[in-house]
This record gives sequence, structure tokens and C-alpha cells, in this order.
Amino acid sequence: MNTHPNTHHPDTPEAVREAAAGAKAWRAAVHAQRTAEPDHSDFYAMTADVVDTLAAVANLAEVLAWQVAHYGDTRPVYDDTGEVDPRERLDAAAMDLHELAARLRSADRIANTFWSRIGHIGIDDDASVSTSSAGVSR
Repeated sequence: MNTHPNTHHPDTPEAVREAAAGAKAWRAAVHAQRTAEPDHSDFYAMTADVVDTLAAVANLAEVLAWQVAHYGDTRPVYDDTGEVDPRERLDAAAMDLHELAARLRSADRIANTFWSRIGHIGIDDDASVSTSSAGVSR
């Protein structure tokens, strides 16, 4: 099996290194946001990146689905259980990736809706908190 547990290893493919860097960056963003002062412009900016990321990961899932579906076409493969036809396992795995891509696109639509809504929010510096909350039921 060709695995690259250390993404800093020189033989690690670029795509694997970039995926690891992306995951690390999102974990850092979550950590930083936990202590950040909430700001609608940050919500908007970060959601733009979420939308972009979801679309990219959906596209990656589709690329991987095609590659997985055809993985056994040019190389001998086996299933380590010895009980499942490796082609069937690859086909099922490719279907999992298609499903993942579909769900990411659904999440992308939700993120886009939020992005649009939060883009209409602003802070009225001239109004006090009690005045700006008038008409809002609690």
C-alpha cells in the first residue's frame, strides 16, 4: 500500500500535501474564531471561503470517484478480506464519493443562502442597542 502518513515527506504527492494543509487551515480557523469578537463582515468573508471550499471538495470527490471506479482497469487489485470482489468494492467506494459530492453541493447551497443573508447585515453605529432591537420579539 502506498501511504504517506507524513505529509512533509518528499515523496508525498502534491494533492495529498495540499489536502492536509487545507484541513489544518480550517482547524486553525475554527480555533481562532472561538475567541474572536463576532463580526458580521467576518461571517461574510469566512462563509465565502466555506462556499469555495465546499465546491472544491465536491469537485475533488468527483475526481476521486472517477479514479476509484477505474482504479483496477490498469493494475491488478485485490480486496484484503478475500471475500469481496475488488471491482465491487471499488464500484461501491466510487458511489460513496458521488454521494459525498452530492451532499457537499447541498451544503454549498445552504452556505450560499447564509452568505446572502449575512451580507445584508450591518451595524448601525448611530442607534443604541435598545433602539436597534425595537420590533424584534424575544
